[in-house]
Amino acid sequence: MKCISILIFFFSVAALNVSGQNTLKTDNPHQSRLDSLVHENVLRYFSDTKAVGLTLGLVLRGNTYFYNYGETKAGNGKLPDKQTIYEIGSTTKSFTGILLAKAVLDKKIVLSDDIRKYLKGSFSNLEYNGTPITIKELSNHTSRITRIFPNMWERAGYDSLNPLAGYSRKMLYEGLHKMKLDSVPGKIYSYSNMAVALLGTILEDTYGKNYFSLISKHILQPLSMSDTRIDISAYQAERIAWPHNEKREPVPLWDISLLPAMGALRSTAADLTKYIIANNKESDPAIKLSHQPTFGTDKEGMALNWFIHSSEDGYKIFEHGGGTGGSRTSFECFPQLNAGFVILTNSLANRNQLERDIAAIIIREATATKEE
Repeated sequence: MKCISILIFFFSVAALNVSGQNTLKTDNPHQSRLDSLVHENVLRYFSDTKAVGLTLGLVLRGNTYFYNYGETKAGNGKLPDKQTIYEIGSTTKSFTGILLAKAVLDKKIVLSDDIRKYLKGSFSNLEYNGTPITIKELSNHTSRITRIFPNMWERAGYDSLNPLAGYSRKMLYEGLHKMKLDSVPGKIYSYSNMAVALLGTILEDTYGKNYFSLISKHILQPLSMSDTRIDISAYQAERIAWPHNEKREPVPLWDISLLPAMGALRSTAADLTKYIIANNKESDPAIKLSHQPTFGTDKEGMALNWFIHSSEDGYKIFEHGGGTGGSRTSFECFPQLNAGFVILTNSLANRNQLERDIAAIIIREATATKEE
């Protein structure tokens, strides 16, 4: 049976060659066990015909490893690298969680406060049977604020290829006024982009500064993450991993600049491995606070815009993935192992199995003895 499995894998790789995907470019050196394990699993990912490019950053035992595959744009023949800029979508929300924790430590915000304390105007609709939405519920997705407000797609000028372009703070608040809670906040998990967008505006108002200047000061600059940005217009096109649709056709980068807290950041594997290391160390009090559970348990639950999971071996995982119109990101930290990974892709190929495979590799390699 083992021989049959090897043959099946061999012919699946051969099929990639025939289809033109191996012409699959890579800088994997094929020298170590880690190289081989990564390559085997990434090849499976590229069996999805939607795949275009991929950058993988690993943190293991204090060392970083980078692997690149495919193309920055379908047909251009350019291999991405650790400095290639990708959309990271909702992985941005983890930065928002750290910023919220900083505001708590600065005594500017209290997690148990009614959010209306921080809003201008009357919002009698933001409670259910007398129970209001609190700040922490904006960050752990239990606020009962709907995922997206209808005025996002019902407005004039809506572009399905760039759905949040032009969607402003004013529109967000108009949608918030019209919304009606359907149950008590804090009891049911339901993912909400609008809740985190609102949280971002509250943080901006609290500090009197825009979102990017705040995360630059408190997160990006201290961690030397100089290529993590919202505006990438100054970068040459060759540095960007252009997003693609299901037909591997390039589609626009999403513009979420007016409500950035929910998903506007672009970044690189080089920067995000620094972010993994910082989140594992928890030496920054705001990072440490952002990891504290606010819903569920410390094994399976939510912190401040972080998902908390446990591996089958009982190792804690802090993670937040992201997706835009043509890019997908997976980001996971294993603090007990001082390990983690980021998968950056510029297509809609399904990365779910690759996430599980890389997580298994991380745990095995991080816990392996020297004799192995």
